[in-house]
Amino acid sequence: MIRQMLSSLLTRNPVHGFRSMLDDIIGYEGIKRTFVRSLTSEEPIHILLVGPPGQAKTLFLKCILNTFGEKKAFFTVGGSASKSGLIDVLFDMQPKYLLVDEIEHLKPEYQTTLLSLMETGIITQTMHKRIRQAHLKIWVFATSNSTKKLSEPLLSRFRVMYLNEYEFSQFYEIAVKKLLAEGLHKKAAHEIAISVWEQLPNPNIRNCMQIGRLVKNEPDLEMAIADEIGNFKEYGISHLTRSTDL
Repeated sequence: MIRQMLSSLLTRNPVHGFRSMLDDIIGYEGIKRTFVRSLTSEEPIHILLVGPPGQAKTLFLKCILNTFGEKKAFFTVGGSASKSGLIDVLFDMQPKYLLVDEIEHLKPEYQTTLLSLMETGIITQTMHKRIRQAHLKIWVFATSNSTKKLSEPLLSRFRVMYLNEYEFSQFYEIAVKKLLAEGLHKKAAHEIAISVWEQLPNPNIRNCMQIGRLVKNEPDLEMAIADEIGNFKEYGISHLTRSTDL
């Protein structure tokens, strides 16, 4: 049903490649449908994904970037974005899609600039007593681990969507898929995913990938996996959250 709905939406207003890229994201089918509707809408619908680290938030942005390319989409990380740099990009590139990862790290003055753009579609810059202005029809897609550092006016301009942590079945599917892609046998991928989930205090897909790469060439995989699990339990950082990204 979900696949048919997405296919129907894209048939009416094609977004080439985006539908197939979404298949790489496990779960969140409702969010996928909303993304497709936003991308095919006549007027901008801005979307903010909120959730703990490792819930595929950034993957949604990368799907847009990979689909439309750097001529139509601009990707930036909130903590590394400068006001002048961001404004210069908007003036020079005039992208259709602005993708902001970790938007909560944008400084307040940058958030104000972004709010003005989302409210009016106008970007203004004053330089050496000269003013330049551009009208942009732009869609903003962003991610955030929380909304505490975001202003209420800015939040009100977004369709805010919250992502829950993965359940075991989703965690297992992602871990095994990535481990198989690393060249491990299915039995080893299964053992690593199960061991990480059941034995580590805060299961993390990064742990699965690290263990897989460490034991890949070991003659006794089962013993090597058990050894690395023990090392994570003894020397790991206990406060890491359950994560499913790389």
